[in-house]
Amino acid sequence: MTHNLKNNNASLTDNDIQTCTNHKIFNNKQAGASLADFIFWMIAAAFVLTAIVGLYNKSMSGARNGVVKTDVGVLIAGASGWGGNNKSGISMNELCKAGSNYLTKEICGTALDGVNANPYGGDYTLAVDTNTSRVKIGITDIDPDYVTVVANDLAALSFDNCRLASGCATITVAGQNVTLIR
Repeated sequence: MTHNLKNNNASLTDNDIQTCTNHKIFNNKQAGASLADFIFWMIAAAFVLTAIVGLYNKSMSGARNGVVKTDVGVLIAGASGWGGNNKSGISMNELCKAGSNYLTKEICGTALDGVNANPYGGDYTLAVDTNTSRVKIGITDIDPDYVTVVANDLAALSFDNCRLASGCATITVAGQNVTLIR
């Protein structure tokens, strides 16, 4: 079959049209993502995920530090209300006794003794100081990366009201433990 074009002396056959159509199909390759593009975006996603996990860990440690500081404030208030000026006999068990209401259930823990009660998974301890009008508050098993941060946060709550834990006589750091005298 022959097709005549208006105002043109040339004519096309069905074979010419088919050849033109086939040529168009093979020259229009679909553009898509290559393996290199895929690898690039996977690496970029891994970096983004790593950054998100890092920010999450940092925010969680900040939250734990805040909980410890609040809990120590409650421990100080509970100890102040117990026994007047002579703190002989004070302990976590005493302040956590059923019905005593000196401390919260979260601070006392399931056994009502402060064991595994701090947000790092360690214990809260409470004992009388050598000066019986003061108490020693201990926080054990703090994450090693945050012991100094916790100690510095608690320094202002110590008896000497220090700015930092370093050089403060009423707060000590030993390994993963912080002891505050108040």
